[in-house]
Amino acid sequence: MTKVSRSTYNKRLLEAIIAGKDASSVPAWVMKENGQTESQIQQDCLKWFALQYPLLWQEGMLFHIPNEGIRLGKMGARVKREGVVRGVADLCLCISRGGYNALYIEMKKPGSYQRPEQKEWQRNTEKYGNRYVVCKSLDDFQREITSYISSKP
Repeated sequence: MTKVSRSTYNKRLLEAIIAGKDASSVPAWVMKENGQTESQIQQDCLKWFALQYPLLWQEGMLFHIPNEGIRLGKMGARVKREGVVRGVADLCLCISRGGYNALYIEMKKPGSYQRPEQKEWQRNTEKYGNRYVVCKSLDDFQREITSYISSKP
């Protein structure tokens, strides 16, 4: 597979936006660095969770917070009025364990890091009694989920 630089990806993304297309029109191979995309890692994590904790999965206790993507013009203003907040974590496991109200999970692919607004949101959510973790692999996710769920409520 050909390695594509971040500037090439950003250029293709900008071209897609100018052409009126969304980011999904940029081929997935362009977004790959270090193996899997963040989306692929997250999908693997959710598949594992559904098999490992079927009742919690069926009850919807682990869910994705769709807060990503570039929205321009009226769409951007609308989603902001609807409550989109910059920096919010990707996933929420909304059960209390170990003295925490909920577990928020920020997914990152290896080699990537939280943006400043994500770090700020992490501080804020921890201030209100929630646990926040960053997972960069299925192994990280499995370890964090297993530890959190096995803690006493």
